[in-house]
Amino acid sequence: MSYKLKSLEKIDENKVKLDLEISNSYFRKSLDKAYKNISRSARIPGFRKGKVPYQIIDINFGKEYVLNEAASISISELYPKIITDASLKPIDYPKISITQLDENLPLAFEITVDVEPEPELPEYKGIEVKSISTEVTEDELNRYIDTIRARYAMLEPVDEDKGVEKGDYVVMDFDGRVEGKEFEGGSVQDYVLEVGSGVLLSELENSLLGMKRGGEKRVTFKLPSDFENESLAGKEAEYRILVKEIKRKVIPELNQEFIENLGDYKDVNEFRNYIKDTLVKYKERFRRNFIATQILNYLVENTKLDIPPVMVENRVKQIKREMEEAIQERNVTRENYLKAIGMSEGELEERIKEDALRDIKEYLIITALEERERENIEPTEEEIEKEKEIVFSSLKSDEEKARVKELFEDSEQVQDFVSSIRRRKLIDFLIENARIIEE
Repeated sequence: MSYKLKSLEKIDENKVKLDLEISNSYFRKSLDKAYKNISRSARIPGFRKGKVPYQIIDINFGKEYVLNEAASISISELYPKIITDASLKPIDYPKISITQLDENLPLAFEITVDVEPEPELPEYKGIEVKSISTEVTEDELNRYIDTIRARYAMLEPVDEDKGVEKGDYVVMDFDGRVEGKEFEGGSVQDYVLEVGSGVLLSELENSLLGMKRGGEKRVTFKLPSDFENESLAGKEAEYRILVKEIKRKVIPELNQEFIENLGDYKDVNEFRNYIKDTLVKYKERFRRNFIATQILNYLVENTKLDIPPVMVENRVKQIKREMEEAIQERNVTRENYLKAIGMSEGELEERIKEDALRDIKEYLIITALEERERENIEPTEEEIEKEKEIVFSSLKSDEEKARVKELFEDSEQVQDFVSSIRRRKLIDFLIENARIIEE
């Protein structure tokens, strides 16, 4: 055996100490690697790199130096196995203290490492949560179908004698002046506006109502205090408006001709039933997520857990790194990003810390629950294969199927896949054991 764990002692709430021994045979192999590494990098007059005799290395570097290099190699190679075998989850780099270093004896050393804390879970069966109905009413169905019809609406010119109404699309020119002078962004030609969208100043949009094609109007009003050009904010502006075109949305009727553009439906009733089934599935997913969120919130609020600062620091760094990458991808400045999310640097920093703390709590709670309910949520081989089939059936191209098949041949990818199934089964288990109040 490559190593022996002599003892494992919990010396603090989240800190353990391991007393270990690496066999002399394994250590001597590491010693040979250490000599070879030093030989390849050493510059010793009269010897080529990689050809320096061990005795010369001992003379130039010292035997203790070589033994320490060998110890570093041995411990680095075996550390992952030691941690896995001991079922430990480190949260920081270990502190290592060598207690015996002799080329003719086993390598003895101690590892002190901070590990993930164990949460003190509340009773998680029978959590009271609210729910919503998955029934789809006729009103909901009709409203959703109306949104589909609206996507296929056509814009048609209105009659010359009809004025602009809210929701119409207007092609217009406008020319704005303050104290008789033009200003940047105040004059535009052939501007297309959906009246009532709130894109332009409300006084401008409201003044269009009732105007007819070819109509011209002058309006005067004070610019808002938060006007983009700060030097003009609050000043009186005069705009000349010319309406060139007016178009109105014409929404198609729900008939056989319309549904033929959407798919292979026998008639309108079949289309309505398909949409209703789609909405039911959406509501079922929403209901599940709604209940799961309440359960998770309850667990986070009622679990006793002392999170080591280093875990929070590491998660904060990760969130910041991901945020910076996102900002760079969007090609925006940090200043504009802060404006977009409506936060100052200090507020963002506080939010990141809160998010980091929440992420860690959720992770530790879910991990503890998975361990405790392992018998109830561990996926069977049959379930894993069934899930794989579902994934494959959702893929269209042979290229995608080949890529996913290759992923499933990777043991780490399969492990992640199984973990996702286990996580879903845990959520289902918590929902099944919750006390649900239907609303």
